[in-house]
Amino acid sequence: MLPPLCSLLLALGLGLAGALNPNDPNTCSFWESFTTTTKESHSRPFSLLPSEPCDRPWESPHSCPQPTVVYRPVYRQVVRTEHRKRLRCCVGFYESRGTCVPLCGQECVHGHCVAPDRCQCAQGWRGGDCSSACAPGTWGPQCDKPCHCGNSSSCDPKSGACLCPSGLQPPRCLQPCPSGQFGPACQLPCQCQGAPCDPRTGACFCPPGRMGP
Repeated sequence: MLPPLCSLLLALGLGLAGALNPNDPNTCSFWESFTTTTKESHSRPFSLLPSEPCDRPWESPHSCPQPTVVYRPVYRQVVRTEHRKRLRCCVGFYESRGTCVPLCGQECVHGHCVAPDRCQCAQGWRGGDCSSACAPGTWGPQCDKPCHCGNSSSCDPKSGACLCPSGLQPPRCLQPCPSGQFGPACQLPCQCQGAPCDPRTGACFCPPGRMGP
């Protein structure tokens, strides 16, 4: 008996063979044997006795009517083995709605199966099953693109956009916030009554003789 997994793969491989497209590059053909039962006729000899009796058997036997051999058709059941060409998905593929699609042995967690046992990861994910997020400083499919951000800033693992820390200007995080602004993406105004503020925290740099938050 086949193991459950083998039985499942066989069922997936055969699929609805009659519905597969023979022009699909992932479709393979094979010869399938099957039996048929037919009625076959042939002739069989029968002896037909003479309708008239032999009244004078003491005479030469050739003077008596002889049985007549006749052939009649008779029928018999014959089992034949035939072969037909069938379609199934090639190794590593299974049937889905009339199309052979690749089969991955493990789930592509953040991606999809593009070839037998090969996942294509979505932006920001990597690994054989696309389950690992990009390491800091990388982005894109399989995290194979480096971030181009200044001051050791990280980037969005999906888009590559720089994620500037508080106090640095987007888009490349190369310059501090302009005077009078602070915070993430330099979007917050300083509240220092004309005095400069810390570009990261917004704390006021009061000139000599003045005090405040």
